[in-house]
Amino acid sequence: MLKTMRTLSMRRTRSFWLLAIGFWLLTLSSCAQTKDAIYTPDSRNWSYPLPGAKVISSYGSRGGRGHSGTDIKTKANDNILAAFDGEVVFSGPFYGYGNLIRIKHDNGLETYYSHNSKNFVKVGDRVKAGDVIALTGRTGRATTEHLHFETRINGQSVNSARFFDHDRHQLRFDAFSKDGMIKSSKVGKQDKTKASKKTKKSKKTKKSKK
Repeated sequence: MLKTMRTLSMRRTRSFWLLAIGFWLLTLSSCAQTKDAIYTPDSRNWSYPLPGAKVISSYGSRGGRGHSGTDIKTKANDNILAAFDGEVVFSGPFYGYGNLIRIKHDNGLETYYSHNSKNFVKVGDRVKAGDVIALTGRTGRATTEHLHFETRINGQSVNSARFFDHDRHQLRFDAFSKDGMIKSSKVGKQDKTKASKKTKKSKKTKKSKK
């Protein structure tokens, strides 16, 4: 009888420790996955789109017109990198953009890379941050070889300086929550260009003419 009771007790103890170890391993795995999703200076889940580049034209007003992106330059046919992991939703010529690539990211952003001399990715491709996706060029409406870089939220252009420090070529980590999502999806006053204002005015003019 005593032997039977001891055997049952040992089995219960063993089962308890096996469950405890399993739960501990599951927790470690979950923490590791969460850690990988957080942007840090040393993490590989983000990349500056054109390392070593300097800004030649900022977001906002330019020559009396709105400029929906940031123009950054290094040299002709330099490697353009995907800023974050994501899926290519457009790749090809598009009006004044010339050769354009659009990538949709899980963090709530969509990034544009344009005036490329050559695109290396196609629609449906999954890319990782830092992957070479194109080469700098001057296709479309451009006067010099450079990268026109845009960040968009829900289809609306926002100042990429909200997310990237273009002088230091660093991500602005405070723009993202701990799970890697953008903190705010609102388009602020600093994101509105004169181009959008002109569009509104032209729409009102057309309505009044009717």
